[in-house]
Amino acid sequence: MKMVVIVCPEGRHEEFRNSIEDHGIHAYTELRHAMGEGETGKKFASQIWPGESVIIFMVIDDGKKAEVVELVRHCQAKLYPAEGMRAFVMPVEEVL
Repeated sequence: MKMVVIVCPEGRHEEFRNSIEDHGIHAYTELRHAMGEGETGKKFASQIWPGESVIIFMVIDDGKKAEVVELVRHCQAKLYPAEGMRAFVMPVEEVL
């Protein structure tokens, strides 16, 4: 199993969520109003650094990994450079 953590622009998370649901992934967690700094700049929900992110966590079977990676890349291709979207894939040793 894999854990996929996606940092998604706030204005694009519904589109991405719909896309993963269309591909049969219905188990995920969203954390809204995430702020921080990365390669695409700062997002601190302020006038100087506008914007926020949504963090989406999901644990998927290994066979779904390629499908989720493709969905992320498809969404990334539609973004403006300053929007930024990243995904991190990690092994899951155990689910309790």
